[in-house]
Amino acid sequence: MENSLSLWSKQISSVQLPSWKELPDIELYLDQVLTLLDKYLSPFVSENGSHIITASMINNYVKLHILPAPVKKRYSRVQLAYLIVIGLLKQILPIPDVIVLLESQFGDNPDETKFAQAYDRFCALQEKAFRDMAAQAAELENEANRCAALALETAALANASKTLTEFLLHTSVEAESDTPEPPSVL
Repeated sequence: MENSLSLWSKQISSVQLPSWKELPDIELYLDQVLTLLDKYLSPFVSENGSHIITASMINNYVKLHILPAPVKKRYSRVQLAYLIVIGLLKQILPIPDVIVLLESQFGDNPDETKFAQAYDRFCALQEKAFRDMAAQAAELENEANRCAALALETAALANASKTLTEFLLHTSVEAESDTPEPPSVL
């Protein structure tokens, strides 16, 4: 148990999501996008080896307008960044909440500079959360009897975090819908 926990701690603390500048700035075909997503999201693949994002999921995200449509069957850096964020967030939030969160952070049609900043901010927050969890796990290396307790503690923390996230998302949506429309300039 100690060796596997130590190994997990080292792996998760070294996870580095690709920054905006590290994403390819050339347009990619779907199979290339899937290959990159597998590479970027491999630390988060479940033990059954299934993919976090599949071609059919991408097609559905485009149909549901969660993801901008490809141009001539090619995907841009923006779409790849969206898919990385979606791949991570859908592990803990239902897709309707992922949509609300994406819209709140990235807007409907964001300026690329603002989008890049928001994407890099998300990656930094996610990496910090992984390092924090790895540090907590590393403290247990010599306390195998505490592993079950930490598992329960982190599950409760995850549940509380998810509940707060959903509350914040729904509160912000309600606040926006209650805001009166600005008067027409016509």
